[in-house]
Amino acid sequence: MTRRIRNFVDRAFSRTVDLELLRRLLDPHLPQIGLDWDGLPEDETERRKQIFDLFARADRRFPAKLQFALYNISTLATEAGARIVQEIAAEAGVDLLAGLRREGETDDRRFTPRFIALAAYLDHRPVFDRALGAAAFLAHSSKLERDAECADTELRHDAPEVQAAFAEAVRVWFSGRYEGHFCEVHWFDEDDLLRILVLHGTKAETKNVDRDGAEDTVKFHEIVQSTLEYDRRRGAIAVGSKSVPDAKKLARIFGEHVMGDADIFEASAAEELYSLAPLQAAGAPFAFRPDPEGDIAHVALREIRIDETARTAAGRLRRSPWTMTLRDTEDAIARLARVAPEIDIADVRIVHAKIDDHRGGRQRNRRPRHHPPAPDALDARSLPRAPDPRHAGRP
Repeated sequence: MTRRIRNFVDRAFSRTVDLELLRRLLDPHLPQIGLDWDGLPEDETERRKQIFDLFARADRRFPAKLQFALYNISTLATEAGARIVQEIAAEAGVDLLAGLRREGETDDRRFTPRFIALAAYLDHRPVFDRALGAAAFLAHSSKLERDAECADTELRHDAPEVQAAFAEAVRVWFSGRYEGHFCEVHWFDEDDLLRILVLHGTKAETKNVDRDGAEDTVKFHEIVQSTLEYDRRRGAIAVGSKSVPDAKKLARIFGEHVMGDADIFEASAAEELYSLAPLQAAGAPFAFRPDPEGDIAHVALREIRIDETARTAAGRLRRSPWTMTLRDTEDAIARLARVAPEIDIADVRIVHAKIDDHRGGRQRNRRPRHHPPAPDALDARSLPRAPDPRHAGRP
């Protein structure tokens, strides 16, 4: 955390930060961090230099409350964070910068993302806290995605007893897995999206630290974030967590307590496989032929990715020296034939395809992929209801 603080309070910050705002943040902690604000040089440049030098030496002797505040402020002190803060403030009818604008200045260059995050933390804590929660859902670049077997199941999250049962089940899981004692659950219900933020401890770590010139050890449980997002329109859940087992367990706990069925997402996690071979074999003439009695109204092959590979003498796949991605609103493989007629599908390998299908008024995205050295296949969550194998041409 101290490294994050030093990266946040860098030279650019120390040269531009509003000193009055910074003093308000530091004022309760000045004795602990050894800073005599009134004793700082009169010259502003020198004053800012001493502030930078103080934070450049930041270590675990900084008060935990100050470290936590700076860590949270730095989380929102980005372009994306500033947008989140401003959007939430606008929804709440709050002017974040009221009283901070200089008379006669319409374009104040002080109003950087760091300035906005600091001002929100000091003067508009409810807005800041909501934005901090929203930013947590951007932290996981890769999420576990599952489709509900029955997308129209009514959610029961509004009941206090359901929220309490969900939170207790989550606490028991993380406590047993990591032996931590901290777990908080926060709910955000926004239009068609139900979001849940879970703060919890991980396994204890022990590190050597410098304590007043002597070597010491500190044992701690880091607090991390897990997120769940359930889209009512698509009947799908996306879980972001530090580990895949945690994400799978959170999906089951959500299904059990919020939707009344612990196995509701299991069908989309099954390992039933479908081949991409029809795409590879047919090339540009490939066409989807849905079951006339099924619920698929329209299918579009929106994207394909191809590469060139070969097997070594030992049977292993060599890495392709190139890849090409083609996108189209209806038929990407036909688009490939038009824009690159010199490429013979038989000589390349289709490694990825994105399919949009419309079922009963809903549009869903499927991303079948090839995973060498396994067969060209995708798991059942990409096509949740297995098609009749007699209908050739279906992936």
